[in-house]
Amino acid sequence: MGSEERRALAARMPELRSLGSPLRRLAEMQLTAPLLYVELGGLKKAGAAEGNRIRAACKRAVGSAMLACVGNALRRHDLIAAGPSASWFVALLLDRAAVQRRAGVLFDADLGVAAARVRVAVQTALDDLERARIVPAHVVARAGWTVIEPVDPKRPLEGLRHAVRGAAVLARVEHRRAVVLASVTHELRAPLTSIVGYIECLQDGAELTKAQQRRYLRVVADEARRLNHLVGGLIDIGAYTTGNLKLRRERAPIRVLIRDAWRIVAARAGQRGVRLRIEGVGAARLDRDRMLEVMINVLDNAVRHARKGGVVEVRISAGSSGCQLRVCDDGAGFDPLTVRTLGRPFSAGPRGQAGLGLAIAQLLVEAHGGSIGVSGGSKTGGRVIIRLPS
Repeated sequence: MGSEERRALAARMPELRSLGSPLRRLAEMQLTAPLLYVELGGLKKAGAAEGNRIRAACKRAVGSAMLACVGNALRRHDLIAAGPSASWFVALLLDRAAVQRRAGVLFDADLGVAAARVRVAVQTALDDLERARIVPAHVVARAGWTVIEPVDPKRPLEGLRHAVRGAAVLARVEHRRAVVLASVTHELRAPLTSIVGYIECLQDGAELTKAQQRRYLRVVADEARRLNHLVGGLIDIGAYTTGNLKLRRERAPIRVLIRDAWRIVAARAGQRGVRLRIEGVGAARLDRDRMLEVMINVLDNAVRHARKGGVVEVRISAGSSGCQLRVCDDGAGFDPLTVRTLGRPFSAGPRGQAGLGLAIAQLLVEAHGGSIGVSGGSKTGGRVIIRLPS
């Protein structure tokens, strides 16, 4: 099929009701049919005219991407259709229904791979639209799949809509799982890379001085501790979500906690020439080990984003209702997306990455009955505000 033909078909992608007749035929043959579902998330609300233009552009892009999957994720007789809002799409896998009838088996893994391939193709097309400034927001493609049981021949679209709802739930779960996996991979890779790199230098570095060897070993130890903190945070997330996170509270001075946390991030701070300044005093009833994790994550984030040779400032203030900490750096500040999504752990950042540090910090602060927020732009640097009850 030529590119012009593909574009023409994409521009006039059938609506959902066009699947009524093939579903009716499947019902008459008592066949189940696999269904792929693609949903567009992140479309910003816009005025009627602009919204229609954006949806039309997305519809053409998704249609072309899905047609390009024929011969890979999709097959010759599979049918694609657009939902009423052009923000979600389906592919009815008729060829797999025929194979399933002959073989008597349908492989879930095959459908999962097909959905993943379609999602990648659609996301690539959407990224092209974003780079061309046709779509103003970062639009994310989610994909899922389901199997439609033989539907009522008189009401085939009702069975389709029921299946689509199930596929939509799966698509969102799979998208969330992928974001979490990307987050964990991204955060754990950095310390592992440093550990492997410095160990290889130590193994091959016969000409290293004793001072260099000590420095490399210190970096390896620091990165190993950082890795241990991240893994501990993941364990805490699991315990928190299952209601099994236990806190051992005791009254502790905040300034001492910050100093202990700074020692953990001191190697990174030294590499960037970043200094720590603490103002004020205060104390709170807390689980020292868990709150140390919070301080390490927050200070590490501040050090990474402060300007080289800059300052991370922690201001402590205490009152009758509790203690407040303001951790400020002099870097570029938080992007608007991070500010908006801090309340959603493992939310994807502006470049599709998702960090663990602030997500773990927020979870542990809230487990203490406190709150955490971020603010600050390019002129003021980043600010993390932590409030802990007395």
